Amino acid sequence: MLRLAILLALLAGVSVAFQTSFNAAAQRDLGPLVLVAISGLMTGVVGLVVSLVVARPEFTGQSVGYALASGVLGAVIVGTIAFAAGQGGVARALSLVVGTQLIVSLVLDSLGVFGAGAASLSLLRVLGVVLILVGGVLVVRY
Repeated sequence: MLRLAILLALLAGVSVAFQTSFNAAAQRDLGPLVLVAISGLMTGVVGLVVSLVVARPEFTGQSVGYALASGVLGAVIVGTIAFAAGQGGVARALSLVVGTQLIVSLVLDSLGVFGAGAASLSLLRVLGVVLILVGGVLVVRY
């Protein structure tokens, strides 16, 4: 199961890079708002069909609320990354996104927010993020 998780994470990384490139190109003609609407609609339709067929989820008020909040954040993510990538390039935009994401993720993990198991904030985890951030700075500057 760990191998599958690793492969899926790698697929997500490749997908994010391509999606960001597609979004940057599309937003030049469509603008970020229309891009978010079209992209979000496609994501929602595909996700809903797959989840209803495969997962057969149990709907609760809290889980639906989290899903709605995730959708709003998804619109923010797609729109802002598309705009940033269109202005400064895909690598620069994703470096800034990933760096920020890792910092916030360390905080959320250490607090155990939203029911995730709390992960201790260790020196090695912080060092790992710092090394990734240093790489991001190199991408942004050069």
